[in-house]
Amino acid sequence: MKAQLSQMFSMQDKLNAAINAGWITDDSQDWFTAVLVEGAEMVDHYGWKWWKHQTPDIAQVQLELVDIWHFLMSAEIRNYPEMNIEQAIEASVAKWQQAFEQPSEKKAFLGLAKKLVGKAAIDEMPYREFCLLMTSVDFDFADLYKWYIGKNVLNYFRQDHGYKDGSYIKVWQGREDNEYLADALNELSCDESLGDNVYQFLKKSYPQSA
Repeated sequence: MKAQLSQMFSMQDKLNAAINAGWITDDSQDWFTAVLVEGAEMVDHYGWKWWKHQTPDIAQVQLELVDIWHFLMSAEIRNYPEMNIEQAIEASVAKWQQAFEQPSEKKAFLGLAKKLVGKAAIDEMPYREFCLLMTSVDFDFADLYKWYIGKNVLNYFRQDHGYKDGSYIKVWQGREDNEYLADALNELSCDESLGDNVYQFLKKSYPQSA
């Protein structure tokens, strides 16, 4: 777990720096607000409207959990002076272990989602709630790791193809880029070359006219 967390934290730091070199001291980047917004989108994918029939879109819920993890890592890194990533990793390892060591049984998704969003609203790290939410939708740490690597690569791909200036094409041949990412992750092995292979898969699939 520590090795995988270390890799994810390092990748997140590099991605943040690629988007904004001064991200660590930029107070305009509110990572907990990002968790709130992604959490709301996650709840919407799950379904909360009691007045109409809704079928939970578990795949999208899991993807929102991956997005939330991006922001939780970023917030964790900023908890330490001089951007000491090693301290952030050690803290995260301890929090993951504590969260998983506590007895856990499948609980109602929406109640857990509200607790996670509620903690984020007061700038707290909702590790326990995050782990329980993963359990509630059958998403384990290995899944989180694989999908984080994939989504991190997709974020780089977007930046490389004009996401920041608005020229990026998000829908390819009638399908969103996230769907192509899912195809890649379902097809490719989770090994040390996963990141490079995902990027090449996306590059081959991206509209040639872009």
